[in-house]
Amino acid sequence: MQHQISKVLIISFLVCTGFFTAHAKDAPKPILSDLQITQLGYKEASKLPSELKGHRPLNRVLVNFVGVGEIKLLQSIAPDIEFVSIEAMGESGNKISGDFDAIVLSCGAPASLKHVTDVAWVHSFAAGVEDCLSHPTLIALNGNYILTNGRGTAAATIAEHVIAMTMSFSRGLHIFRDSQSNASWDRQLIYGTTLTTTVNGKTMLILGLGSIGKEVARRAKALGMRVTATRNSSREGPDYVDYVGLADETLALVKEADVVVNTLPATPSTKGFLDGKFFKAMKSSALLVSVGRGATTNTDDLIAALQAGELRGAALDVTDPEPLPTDHPLWKQKNVIITPHIAGTGSGSIDGAFKLMLENLRRYQSDEPLLNTVNKEAGY
Repeated sequence: MQHQISKVLIISFLVCTGFFTAHAKDAPKPILSDLQITQLGYKEASKLPSELKGHRPLNRVLVNFVGVGEIKLLQSIAPDIEFVSIEAMGESGNKISGDFDAIVLSCGAPASLKHVTDVAWVHSFAAGVEDCLSHPTLIALNGNYILTNGRGTAAATIAEHVIAMTMSFSRGLHIFRDSQSNASWDRQLIYGTTLTTTVNGKTMLILGLGSIGKEVARRAKALGMRVTATRNSSREGPDYVDYVGLADETLALVKEADVVVNTLPATPSTKGFLDGKFFKAMKSSALLVSVGRGATTNTDDLIAALQAGELRGAALDVTDPEPLPTDHPLWKQKNVIITPHIAGTGSGSIDGAFKLMLENLRRYQSDEPLLNTVNKEAGY
């Protein structure tokens, strides 16, 4: 999530809930209910914040993507903390200086980390944290800090994007859009091809059955698809997933899939996971939809596979490199749809990300288990 947090949505949420009607001396009420936490797939830590490596009381917090108005709202939750907004400091012309105990940012905009040297807690609005984990500032801390992320806040939005891309290919909308730009009424495009088909009865394989994967699966099942998935941790999955396999079953499951959805995070074990061998295992009529991280796909192998007809097409919201250079060959592939890493954007996602951060701030101050703590060794 690399864009400005919507101030109107934040203020509306906090005012409408009546959260700030209490006096500062009163204990803040939970931002999220247990039901909401369950529905959104947030994971509660098994330990208290005070039991986690690097914990210390918060006195000064640097916050990205918020303005002066939101700073006042944050202080209503934690009146003893000084909150400093990068944006507000920029607007006033003042320089950011001094020590901070925590930073709230998007790891996709790691330049914010230049303002801190030693933090106890880092919270990322977005789910992906690879840019944080690889940043020299945090590497120097040797793991002595708490890291939480926004995993799940944009899951429903991203899932809708996946379905939109899948249906666009299923009905050949990308081809007809090109025809429209040429004012071409060409019904012959559909004859003798697999340009238009139906997803009903087809098989979708989801790589990574996390919060995003589950939301994609829920929607695919409602469209009449058979849904399979892979995950590292176990074979457990919701009842709307027909089969859950482990990572080492991927190539066998790929052979059965008509649509492959990549939701994998960027970790050392997933780098280049979708390679030449993977694409050769796909059906020549299959579609790849990628909304995880660009680095999980070997781009050269993907282009070669597309040109060789080893898969029908690719719908990519993430690429490697990113942003994609203007002269990159992926732009010229007729069987590719590219969106510029925006699958998770939308008012609901922004609002959800801020609510989660507020809840975690409240929990940190109250020494209650945090939501979405990241395993820094695993990378997610």
